Amino acid sequence: MQKLMTLGLAAALIAPLQAGATTVPFVSWTAWNSSAAGTTQQNAHTVNVTYSGDTLGLDNNAYIYDVPSSFTSAEVPNTPGGNGTILMQGGNATVNTFHFSQAVLNPYIAVFSVGQTGVPVSFNFLDGASFTLLSQGAGHWGGGSLTQLSPSVLSGREGNGVLKFSGSYTDISFTTPQSEYYYGATIGVASVTAVPEAATWGMTLAGLALVGLLARRRRAAA
Repeated sequence: MQKLMTLGLAAALIAPLQAGATTVPFVSWTAWNSSAAGTTQQNAHTVNVTYSGDTLGLDNNAYIYDVPSSFTSAEVPNTPGGNGTILMQGGNATVNTFHFSQAVLNPYIAVFSVGQTGVPVSFNFLDGASFTLLSQGAGHWGGGSLTQLSPSVLSGREGNGVLKFSGSYTDISFTTPQSEYYYGATIGVASVTAVPEAATWGMTLAGLALVGLLARRRRAAA
């Protein structure tokens, strides 16, 4: 009976380690077939992606990301490369939307050449979507900067970088009220694997202590 209890506790300890926070090994940037449709992948599931709104077409040139340090970080090791980028001009009230065919976790948006030195351009994300600015810097056309004006508003002056949206999403919508010719964006996701959270580690240690106590009692009884 004690052996069964010990095995049961061990199984219970393994289970919490399979839940919790996530780590990101590689970003699957959307492979665009056109400026309206493409595909990505998360956890071995193919996800269809569509874009609607303001667009000047699709650019498949990898040179957009030829300053990789502006688009990569400890969390995002790879740039979108030649997978395609949606070009836009803005300057209107159009609502632009990236839509996923199924809910995805923690999507990323890469933006390039947002605004000019004297012409700031903003991305205003809607419906409560908020982001973290993971990286930024110079791009193919020189140096620049991105500024996070609020949890949901990004401003750029020839800015390049990557944003992370934490949580589950099927749609990310935004407006680009300032006009500039031209700037762009693309979207991607990463496969996620579970790692223990701090609280989970505490539960695990407590369980290990209980297993040790049962083992000592069994030895004492013997």
